[in-house]
Amino acid sequence: MRKFTNSGMTLLEVIITMSILAILVGASAPYISDIMERQKLKAAGETIFADLRLAQSEAIKRNQTIFVDFKTSASDWCYGTNVGNSCDCGTPGQCQIDNIDKVVRGERFKGISLQKAKFAGNKSYTAFDPLKGFALADGVKNGSIWLKSSNGTQLAIIVNRLGRIRFCSPTMNEYSQQCTAPPSP
Repeated sequence: MRKFTNSGMTLLEVIITMSILAILVGASAPYISDIMERQKLKAAGETIFADLRLAQSEAIKRNQTIFVDFKTSASDWCYGTNVGNSCDCGTPGQCQIDNIDKVVRGERFKGISLQKAKFAGNKSYTAFDPLKGFALADGVKNGSIWLKSSNGTQLAIIVNRLGRIRFCSPTMNEYSQQCTAPPSP
């Protein structure tokens, strides 16, 4: 005769397990949302950082000045890269390299706003020198780009006169560089 053993779970055990799991998921939801916002902010910052580095290397490679021009707006922001002069990323066909549009729009990063993009001489663009990749500036500093997520986290990309590009953040611990001050609203 065959002996049957109970190797399953009772309905009560399943209900208790599901209840505990629901409580844990509900309690961690705000943290998961915060992590997602930080990752979107980092992605936007790293995209700008990479495009600034690309503009710098293109200036040296082509032996021409390369401009990166930013347009800030409450709901819609963008930036574009162009050879020889500044451009308006809001106008199709203005920001190009080798007849290819080089525009990144803020809609690509939902919930991330471009708070400020100011460079030497109170300009909305920076340019890289073709000889050594230095950022063209009127003084010691060149400028900064400030991003903000929908949960208030801020990230800045700083460009100095020597062309060094770095991150800093007053609200994110993973960036050890201190920011001088967040932009005023």
